[in-house]
Amino acid sequence: MNPLRWLVGRFPTLALARRNLSRATLRSALAVAAVVIGVVAIGAIGTGGEAFKQDQLEAYEGFGGTATVEPDVQFEDGNLTNTELSDGDIGRLRQATPSATVLPVHEPVGATVQTQAGTLLFMARVKGLENPGEFYEARNGTISDNWRRTIVIGSRVAEQNDLQPGDRLRVNVTDEFDRSFEIAAVLEPQGFSAPLGADQTVFVPASEFESDGYEQAIVRVDTTTGSIDEATQAIEREFNAREQVVRVEQVQEQREQFEAFFGTVNQFLIGVGAISLLVAAVTIANTMLMAAIERESEIGVLRAYGYPKRAVVSLLVAESTILGAVGAAIGAPLALGIGMAINQLLLGDPLAFTAAGLRYVGIGIAFGIVTALIAGLYPAWKAANKRPVEALD
Repeated sequence: MNPLRWLVGRFPTLALARRNLSRATLRSALAVAAVVIGVVAIGAIGTGGEAFKQDQLEAYEGFGGTATVEPDVQFEDGNLTNTELSDGDIGRLRQATPSATVLPVHEPVGATVQTQAGTLLFMARVKGLENPGEFYEARNGTISDNWRRTIVIGSRVAEQNDLQPGDRLRVNVTDEFDRSFEIAAVLEPQGFSAPLGADQTVFVPASEFESDGYEQAIVRVDTTTGSIDEATQAIEREFNAREQVVRVEQVQEQREQFEAFFGTVNQFLIGVGAISLLVAAVTIANTMLMAAIERESEIGVLRAYGYPKRAVVSLLVAESTILGAVGAAIGAPLALGIGMAINQLLLGDPLAFTAAGLRYVGIGIAFGIVTALIAGLYPAWKAANKRPVEALD
């Protein structure tokens, strides 16, 4: 049996509603388009946002046993104090966490990077590190355990400037050095939320720096044999027993903060997308009001022949619901298509949908249909409650 014939036979009101909508094709199409835009906005923003969040959270994988230690900068008598970690501080960190790896990080202010052609890399940051291989894997080239006179660059630095291992960059750090380095390796992409911001960073050997001050230190514990919580507590006892000297933050805490922040941003954007469905509701309500006015005589005849108010309301609500259902049926595949494109761009797999991402598509569909149904209630009620004599006048 033809499903459409069965549906029409089972619900004849739907057949009549469909016929009525076909009499105002352009107006119905505009109402459907408004619903499509709303469903796509909610679905695409939701799936895209989840894909972006997943892409960025992957940067934290492998850093579960890692914490960052920075000096608690103070402002006294108009001057900044406690702005660096000294060699002595690094030694105390290693004594407090004997089972952990402690890597001091130079992060100079005002460092510049230039290509061989003299092009200035404005977005590149310079950091001095003993061994980037402790944290990152190379996409191209190799990272030596004892590197000298070479540098390692992040993926975005390489992509934006068409760089690869073997090329040279000139790095200038005020009062430290100004020399050319060969690129030894390009790192795997890490995402902007990586602890050291690796994608936009040029890593220089720590031995190139003459100063004994460090802006940051990375503490890493092998989670199979130790605990980053215990290491963090040991650092707090060593440095902050009397007053706040350093700030210690686990990468896992940074991950949770990022996840909470991005969840809030995503909800806000979806709320903005939902506004388009409210616009669609106004469009559908306007469409149904105009349809009711144009068909006053028709409705008056039906009412005069004993057609009940409930049947009139059902007919007009069915028309508005059909508009919402058609819009949702068109908008959902479009939202999934946009989500697949974003997944391919960020995750390398078009089908890498998360349950949370697909849920937003479902929310868009449900919201589109329910909004259309509600939008049709008032026009339907108004048409059904008009006296047959007035309608036929």
